[in-house]
Amino acid sequence: PRPKMAPDITVEDIKRRAGEFDIESVYTLAVPSMGLRNLGSIPQCTSLTDLDVSDNHLSSLDSIRGLTQLKRLVASTNRIQKLEPLAKLESLHTLVLEANDISNLDEVHHLERLPHLTHLYFRKVYEEIAEPNPLCGHPSYRPTVLRLVPNLVNLDGERIRTEEGAAVLYSSPAEMEEEDPLSIPDIEPIFSQAELDLALARELPAKAPPIDPSVTKKFEAALEESRRLVAKAHSLADNYQQQ
Repeated sequence: PRPKMAPDITVEDIKRRAGEFDIESVYTLAVPSMGLRNLGSIPQCTSLTDLDVSDNHLSSLDSIRGLTQLKRLVASTNRIQKLEPLAKLESLHTLVLEANDISNLDEVHHLERLPHLTHLYFRKVYEEIAEPNPLCGHPSYRPTVLRLVPNLVNLDGERIRTEEGAAVLYSSPAEMEEEDPLSIPDIEPIFSQAELDLALARELPAKAPPIDPSVTKKFEAALEESRRLVAKAHSLADNYQQQ
């Protein structure tokens, strides 16, 4: 059972637990099983890089938005439903959230712009006592998370194989292709590959001019945005099929 609800944690509480005289000098803070209903004065710890608030009564992480130095957050066994407050914590590399109330797979979209996020836990597959979040029951849970957070090396305690990540990023799962009611049939090309090659050979100069680096950067940004939109489309299609 979770601990009884406790009063808000104060600045003095934080300094005492961290063993520091100044709130700005607190880099690591562990306050598990304290019956916390909210984060109290924790958002004032702007230097925090490691925070453990597991096994409390937190229903929201809204006040955590300003902790932009945070690299590791353990918030398992709470009542959290939304991930939007984490969307700009760009230093985050480990996020532990098993045993919460996250049910909507779309919430994972809020993590897709966290470039350093490599370890993510919505459940722990090798621990029977660790409760999963409801979203883990979605049939496309794992491939969707891997598409949206492509830098992951570990999901739910399972190391991600290189070939698995590549397959998710660059192709649709076979199950989706078979069941997706929004799939588009193959279109017969107007020109053959030989005709295209011949036309290209006639039009290109003997020596192509160098490519402007700014053009390359714009192309890469457009490609990344396209991948994000494809992942969003798959997620919407999955939710539609479940209705």
